[in-house]
Amino acid sequence: LLAADEARKNHEEADKRSRDIDGEITTLTSYLNTDYGKDKEYAILRDNCYEYTDREYTYKLCPFATASQRPKAGGHETNLGRWGRWENDYKVQVYDHGQNCWNGPDRSVKVHLTCGPEHQLTNAYEPSRCEYAFDFITPCACNQPPQPQDKDPHDEL
Repeated sequence: LLAADEARKNHEEADKRSRDIDGEITTLTSYLNTDYGKDKEYAILRDNCYEYTDREYTYKLCPFATASQRPKAGGHETNLGRWGRWENDYKVQVYDHGQNCWNGPDRSVKVHLTCGPEHQLTNAYEPSRCEYAFDFITPCACNQPPQPQDKDPHDEL
């Protein structure tokens, strides 16, 4: 009986390790399959969330994951969309397939990225019904000056 209990315990531990490794593989595969910009400059935003609060709602952006809103007065969070794609040469992120609007389309968000000193969600609005827009400033959006080309050391001969 003791041997059977020991074997069961060992099997459960090995099974848990296997599931943990499978989870890590899924996470790493997702990371590797995500487009983080021309030079992966936006990768640093992954696994972080940013909030902006106006008079009625708190909006939340988790780059490369989700966008949502919740009423300031309390209530449930509304899914505005899941990470979808880039537009406009890495200046706009699109989050789509959010919660369905009553008598309307699924909610979606376009996140407009501009250069700024820190990562910050600065505005959220609804330009048309169930289609939201967020303004997000980040140093990731600042254009890097062109790097000088390394000269061939043999060039000087």
